[in-house]
Amino acid sequence: RFKARLVAKGYEQRAGIDYGELFAPTTRSASLRALLAVAATKGMPIHQLDVSTAFLNGELEEELWMQQPPGYESADPTQACRLKKSIYGLKQAPRCWYVKLVAALDKLGFKPSQADPALFIKKDENGIVYLLVHVDDIITTSDDEELIRKVKDAVGKVFKIRDLGEAKVFLGMEISRGENGEVKLSQRRYIEELLQRHQLVDAKPRSTPLPPGSKVLPAEEGDMELKDSSDYRTLVGELNYLATSTRPDIAQALSVLARFMGKPSKSHMGLALGVLRYLAGTRELGLCFGGAGEFALEGYSDSV
Repeated sequence: RFKARLVAKGYEQRAGIDYGELFAPTTRSASLRALLAVAATKGMPIHQLDVSTAFLNGELEEELWMQQPPGYESADPTQACRLKKSIYGLKQAPRCWYVKLVAALDKLGFKPSQADPALFIKKDENGIVYLLVHVDDIITTSDDEELIRKVKDAVGKVFKIRDLGEAKVFLGMEISRGENGEVKLSQRRYIEELLQRHQLVDAKPRSTPLPPGSKVLPAEEGDMELKDSSDYRTLVGELNYLATSTRPDIAQALSVLARFMGKPSKSHMGLALGVLRYLAGTRELGLCFGGAGEFALEGYSDSV
């Protein structure tokens, strides 16, 4: 089956004329972790859905004209195509979709969180429902599974959606549920992609992120600089995504390696690849939330 999508040339748009406000929030990893912790502690089901061709739902505030794509041109050369709604490729497409979604959810009784505008909450006498939105992917959880079903039905009447059932993958992170209700957040697939990309699939795993007692120093005489330092920066960035998402056990190693982003050497690259070898042997690890117990919120600070 063949597919095609009409896309606007957003790179030709002019600020202040063809578009105005562009901001559209996306889910914060911290919000996802907090929501999973609440769901795990309270034994709440976690479901997922996505909105098909989400950006086509947005309403345009600006008057926009575009050329017709090949095969659809008008015989009259004086005619052009005026866009009635948002389409993919427009700079404001994400913003238009978010505004449309907020309006729809507001009618259903959901309000955005003050801490994260991508988190929506509805609370009434029937219970509480959370919606966490990342563009067109939505995670929902509630203290009553029937409320989740009703929310899916209500959203499905406004937008074309796919009900994905229990949440499995969100923001590239795998979500799994244990027998006691605990929730695990991990990134095995992403780690395996990195091992493939950096040709370490068959490499021997390491037991620690950095060698015990190692001293990571600036490049010295005899320690060759990398021909392309962007390879090092890319790898450190990929590892940092893991560290800030589900693998805080490599955070200290990453903070050390990040000091040498400007002038990395071959030895620095070897240490960064060593962190990946450590992940190869611990790819099943992740963050675990909840299980039985009382819900308690605690705050910590390293200064006063």
